[in-house]
Amino acid sequence: MSTEKVHIMIKRWTKQISVIDFVLFIGIINLKVSLDTRNKTEVLTMKITSKLAAILCAAALFMTVGCSNGGETSSGSSEPDASGSSGTADVSSASNSETNESGTVSEEKIMDSLNNGIIIDSVSGNVYKNEMNANPISPNIFCADPTAVEYDGRLYVYGTNDQQQSEEGTKNDYAYIKSLVVFSTDDMVNWIYHGRIEVDKIAPWITNSWAPSIASRVEEDGLTHFYLYFSNGGGGVGVITSTDPVGPWSDPLGEPLVYQNMPGLENCPAPFDPGVCIDENGTGWLTFGGGNAADGGVVHTNVPKVARLGADMLSFDSEFVSIDAPYFLEASELNYIDGTYYYTYCNDWQNRNKWDRKDIPEPPTCSMAYMTTKTPLDADSWEYKGAYFYNSGQNANGESGMRWGNNHTHFCEFQGTNYIVHHTLLLEELTGGTAGYRSIMVDYLPMNAADGDIPITAATRQGVSQIKLLDPYAENSGAVMFTSADIGYTDGNDPAAKSKANGAWTYVRGADFGYGASAFTADVKGKGRIEVRLDSISGKAVSFIEFDNADYAKVRSTEFSKFDGRNHNIYLVFSGADIELRSWQFTKGNEELRPEENISDTEIKYETLILTGQAVNPGPSPSAYVEMTGDGEYSVKSTSFEKESELLNFGFINVDPDAKYKVLVKSVGLETENGIVEVPVNAELDPTSGSANGLANGWMGAEIGSVIYGTKECGIVAAKTTVDWIGYRFALIKNGEEVPFTSITYNLEISGLILD
Repeated sequence: MSTEKVHIMIKRWTKQISVIDFVLFIGIINLKVSLDTRNKTEVLTMKITSKLAAILCAAALFMTVGCSNGGETSSGSSEPDASGSSGTADVSSASNSETNESGTVSEEKIMDSLNNGIIIDSVSGNVYKNEMNANPISPNIFCADPTAVEYDGRLYVYGTNDQQQSEEGTKNDYAYIKSLVVFSTDDMVNWIYHGRIEVDKIAPWITNSWAPSIASRVEEDGLTHFYLYFSNGGGGVGVITSTDPVGPWSDPLGEPLVYQNMPGLENCPAPFDPGVCIDENGTGWLTFGGGNAADGGVVHTNVPKVARLGADMLSFDSEFVSIDAPYFLEASELNYIDGTYYYTYCNDWQNRNKWDRKDIPEPPTCSMAYMTTKTPLDADSWEYKGAYFYNSGQNANGESGMRWGNNHTHFCEFQGTNYIVHHTLLLEELTGGTAGYRSIMVDYLPMNAADGDIPITAATRQGVSQIKLLDPYAENSGAVMFTSADIGYTDGNDPAAKSKANGAWTYVRGADFGYGASAFTADVKGKGRIEVRLDSISGKAVSFIEFDNADYAKVRSTEFSKFDGRNHNIYLVFSGADIELRSWQFTKGNEELRPEENISDTEIKYETLILTGQAVNPGPSPSAYVEMTGDGEYSVKSTSFEKESELLNFGFINVDPDAKYKVLVKSVGLETENGIVEVPVNAELDPTSGSANGLANGWMGAEIGSVIYGTKECGIVAAKTTVDWIGYRFALIKNGEEVPFTSITYNLEISGLILD
């Protein structure tokens, strides 16, 4: 123990203890100092004696507190130093508690941090979900078709496990997906990954498990029961149950609840995509169905079905009633809101030239639409209300900058706010993949409180705002994060975060350090170092732990650098691969509450620059998104496209007529089979130009048919095409031959950016 810590302990404790107890305390400190000077062979004796000293010290304090104030119990609170810093906090005061209340750490087998001088000199750049945008909810798990349920102050979101298909290394044809995934949050931005629900092990009869829908109800046993319905491939609906939102789950039927060719489903080609809700009377309802009518191109197919569930939620006690859902395709979901049933679905890709309504506009291509009723079993009572959510590739201004794809949505209210959970291809797009792996998103649902109508809205990268600060003094799951880099998970339904490389890290947004911090404790497995950095991944560590554990063990460090402020973003940085983090927790530094700060103070203000292009014959179009946080240099790689594609007019940007900033394109790197070919550009983008003007206006390119940019050895050549609205086709010419390229890296310099 350092002399400084001894002096602080004396300063704090002399205000609470008697002269006799103080003498005893000094004796114990002298004993500890003396023990620390002994030979290493006496380490065991030192530990035993130190524990005895701690017991005697605690007894002395207990006697003093118990006898003070006429026998009344004193709070025994410690006093911070004048600065409020927790950097010199007493080690003992941080570890006396045997409970796990907020701000304390259980003393069960806690090891002191090692100090082997491990250095983390670099951090991973393999982060795809950045620190500014809340979407998608997971930075590293592909998942889709979300549903949600609230329980015990948390929102639980379930989805199709596209990650399982991704691990097969194929295009996403959904054939290998036989599990679901679970996430939860209590602040809407930091999500815990609870692992997989291995449906094929719970119900071995299944073909697949897609598109879950969940409802909960308190049953006669006093427990909350969860009913999780899922698509058995495209041929039916199954259901599993639990009394805990993360399981374990059981298969109560041993067979499908809905199956193909079931009586009453003659015009339902694919009886999948269930949507369940429970009304105010405790009655369950289920919708399902998918596919077009056999002749195609029909507005009114009456394919989707609704039925009332039996009291057991595992049977039906009504006939199947058809819903006349215009341009219906798939993605049935059902909500019960303020006495009204809301049926939602994804409409198809066909043209709208047969639309027969004059009072409501036709739905945009492959958008989400909704219908309402008060009486679900009256087919004529269902009222088509219109589209409420654009396809991910579209918004009110036209192209959204995200890829087009199917969708699946669910409405949920949490802590007084309406949200829509849905999926896009955003995470895959950010990783540069093209196999069709989806990711779950959350956006606001702009429902009109007066009449329940829902105006059309669109997916966003920004997502939703944090609604409460995270409690760093509680024991937090190692799998909770806003985003991460080179982080995976262990198996099981209580997974730990697992590092994949040196410099891997997790990021948690908006933690409330109202009482500072005096210790950091983590339940870890492996060998290495974890650093705690606040607010910046490149910042200096305020604390760290070092460990060498063959199995999980709680490791604590009381070494803490001073930091100011109350609200902070947390980075946990790993020194190497195969480090497993099961949980983490901070210990309060003092008893004085720091001044309150708004949650928004933890959020970084930003602007978004969108660089896009158009590819044909075949393949998706490339796009790149630059989250601008200030002046400086940026390097951003576009999404990939097929090497056989003809690239038409790259370099579009989002139009910002009020833009004051400047964007200099220093160079572009074209990814070829033989590496990146870098082409100098040194041209300035005009953020105020219309994107449809393309390269000529946006990048001030040369005339059609000439070399736009390049050197003697290589260049980018533009030639006329038959595409009227673009007019250019670009090719990389190297040594006189065209070289296919599959992605573009933009090296930018941004200046004059004014952030709110």
